[in-house]
Amino acid sequence: MILITGHKGYIGSLLSERIDAIGIDLKDGMNLLTCNLPQNIDLIYHLAAQSFVESSWHDPLHDADNLRITIRLAKEYPKARIIYASSAATNSPITSPYGFSKWISGEYLKLFHNNYVICKFPNIYGLNNKSVVDKFKSSDRVTVYGDGLQTRDYVHVRDIVRGLLLAKDWPKGEYEMGSGIATSVLDLTKEKKVTFAPARKEAKESLLKNTTPNWSPTINVLDYLYDTI
Repeated sequence: MILITGHKGYIGSLLSERIDAIGIDLKDGMNLLTCNLPQNIDLIYHLAAQSFVESSWHDPLHDADNLRITIRLAKEYPKARIIYASSAATNSPITSPYGFSKWISGEYLKLFHNNYVICKFPNIYGLNNKSVVDKFKSSDRVTVYGDGLQTRDYVHVRDIVRGLLLAKDWPKGEYEMGSGIATSVLDLTKEKKVTFAPARKEAKESLLKNTTPNWSPTINVLDYLYDTI
């Protein structure tokens, strides 16, 4: 049986449409630190987490739950394959409490769980009005924090879900699921009216390679943003 943590979240909801799985989500009132966990689980997609860099500076204790939840799953399911959603924010130098919480969770699995696939995600966009790409796509007036020269690697959520479906058969290890293409925030503002705001505490550059065995992204962020696909 398959378990998806965070099955009502951004990625989890799309993944749940593709596979038959049991879902656990805070949106259902289920706290992963205390709720009853299902039995006879062979495969876990561990997507649930506090996932906002900016809020991690205001409430870093909340981010500590990212590690505690991972520990609970590893202890409860010692033989299950855990596919863990990691982040580009774990790359050195780690610049936020969020990035540290995701990094240490992955390190815990490496040390204390024998059957894992760690998937490092870049910035994900598509079908989500919270992503910077989708916010910019739907508005003629945008806010840029800092000078806009900070670069990110953007991969569409449907490409990420397709990769997760493949990941269950990858050898144990850690994989970057990036495009390897750096796109600046200013690149996303073509023909937009831009307001500049003070810079936030975030990395100046975040780029991931594609180190997976048999996956690659198919949707280019600028083509998506400017409706050329």
